[in-house]
Amino acid sequence: MPNFVMRPKSSVLPRSSSRSLEAGSSLSGSGPLEFLTFLLLAIILMTGPLVLGAARLWIELPLLVGVALLLMLQGFRLAVSPLPGERRQLDAIDLSVILFTLYAIGRWLTSPTEYFSRLEILSVIAYAGIFLTCRYGLRRRGYGVALLLMLSVLGAFETGFGYYLYQHSDWFPFGPTERLQIHYLPRWIGTYGCPNHYGSLLVIAIGAALALGSFSKLSWPMRIVLFYLAGMMMFGVMGSGSRGTWLAFIALVFALLIFGLRHGTVRWWVPVTAAIALVASVIGLFSLSSQVRGRFNETMDIIQSGALDTYVRIELDRDALRIARDYPIFGTGPGTFVFVHPRYQDSTFGYKAVLTHDDYLNCLADYGLIGFILAMFFVIAVTFKYFSPLRSDQRWQDRALVATGFAAWAALLVHSTVDFNLHIPANAMLFFALTGMALGRLKGPEEPSRSTIPFALLGRWLGWGIVVLSLAYGAEAARTGVSDIIYEQAFNQAEDVPSSESIRNAEAALQYDPINAQDLLFLGDLHRYIASRQTKLEDRVTEGQKALDYYQRALATNKLNDSIEARMGMTFDVMRRYSEAFFCYKSAVMNQPYDGQFWFWLGNHYWQRGLPIKAEQAYLLSEKCPHGFEASFEAEKELRQLRAMQDVPAPAPGTNPLLPTPTPPQPVEPPTTP
Repeated sequence: MPNFVMRPKSSVLPRSSSRSLEAGSSLSGSGPLEFLTFLLLAIILMTGPLVLGAARLWIELPLLVGVALLLMLQGFRLAVSPLPGERRQLDAIDLSVILFTLYAIGRWLTSPTEYFSRLEILSVIAYAGIFLTCRYGLRRRGYGVALLLMLSVLGAFETGFGYYLYQHSDWFPFGPTERLQIHYLPRWIGTYGCPNHYGSLLVIAIGAALALGSFSKLSWPMRIVLFYLAGMMMFGVMGSGSRGTWLAFIALVFALLIFGLRHGTVRWWVPVTAAIALVASVIGLFSLSSQVRGRFNETMDIIQSGALDTYVRIELDRDALRIARDYPIFGTGPGTFVFVHPRYQDSTFGYKAVLTHDDYLNCLADYGLIGFILAMFFVIAVTFKYFSPLRSDQRWQDRALVATGFAAWAALLVHSTVDFNLHIPANAMLFFALTGMALGRLKGPEEPSRSTIPFALLGRWLGWGIVVLSLAYGAEAARTGVSDIIYEQAFNQAEDVPSSESIRNAEAALQYDPINAQDLLFLGDLHRYIASRQTKLEDRVTEGQKALDYYQRALATNKLNDSIEARMGMTFDVMRRYSEAFFCYKSAVMNQPYDGQFWFWLGNHYWQRGLPIKAEQAYLLSEKCPHGFEASFEAEKELRQLRAMQDVPAPAPGTNPLLPTPTPPQPVEPPTTP
């Protein structure tokens, strides 16, 4: 039987010819500058997964400064070390990346939450820069293969680390505050703190190991080791208990199968048989796991019990669509979902969601139809591009790079329908890096055409422009990072040092970032606390006014944070300005009627004003809220005892007008007299 897939004839080009073609199509050639590019990429891509998925600002922002250095290096290469006759042209894929980035920057500048939108836009720029760098600035094949080998080893390490944490749940490698492994036990989380994103990293690493083992010409002992590492990482995928990760793994296997049929050098039945055997063995392995059976039974119970409508992911999807309906064109703004969603959630949703469990709907809600269309154009264009021929000088390294990129592309696009891996910096950076490297090995137009935009006329000015922009980007990431680090240190030490010292430390953070929304809120809380400890009303008013000033500044940087209004209400209570306090609470509970903490604070307000019946009603409602406030039960109990001693009758059962109903509850009207 003849081979189903034939080796491209161009693969028999003489070695010298292959090298000249590779260098001639390079953005800026090989040498020390390209080695520095590889080194920076390796540090950035491998560090993030080792430290909580880079999803904490204290590690994410330093990595973004590293991205700024990477972009500066690329601009320097273009300006100082261009190759004679090199082609400078962007295709539709690059254009969609640039347009989305520019649109995202515009939405940041018009966002009601400047600080949190800025954090997301810094990441968006990083993803675009890494994608373009890997597509055009990392042309030496050996560097790409080295990154794949590093990724395979990283995945194996994560698997072992996940198993170790599973066996040692009392050890917290990132400090006592990072305790998510307790919440997710017995699922494995690796160094991520979340099994879903840990599992996605393993799927990407499995793709790299399988691609190198299947499509490379490495020695057989090395390829056997890679297959072994892939097998070990499958145990980590199983231990993650992430159903989305399991779907992503199936997508990865099919992507590798498709690639093997198109670009492999063996008969068609070999990749088909290998894929069937791999899936069958994984299903058999997973069937032995009690954790897998438990997750499967949990899914079946949700479906069979008719509780699918109240399942957390379905509710989040429904709420995201409602947000998109109200903000259809431009969305609510980057990074705003965490503040907008509580205004849309139903009485059955008992969590505080930072993101949806769907990257596509999150994009639609945050960026509107314009951003969503640009993102989907990129997805569709890249998907079609993956079915283009390999470059004319392709070697086995090209097949391994494209296979890994295609597998990671398919896996994360599938997983993104039920999770938010593209909002986890470590996974998103790997995703765009592998995609960029893969597209760089695919055949493109030899000359500028209608589908490309030439930049040759810009000459060296293009490089110097990138250098200037990277300096601005790096400065923004650096000042944001320094401010956040100082703020986090002040926040973590607040219980151990005097309030005056915490205030000095927090004010130091504002010297670098005057609109650090978290720090402004923290300073307001500190001054409110000091005001509450004063015995003289004049001193309370003085400190309370300082708190209000910081809250007003925080509200100006984040108009969607309803907790700021509630904190202002507590400050007015301290200052004995009760009428103003009530309207702050009213605004908060009207915007978020199912937040038990807001109702608890309103209950405290009524108690302080000597209105025990209304206070009890507010406490009862706080208890009934889906994400209630645990202190409300004790406060209500104390109120009942106090009223019993004073012979004040309790409200009759079933007559409380503030108990939750199918419609959002309305706040209590203020008394007619002060």
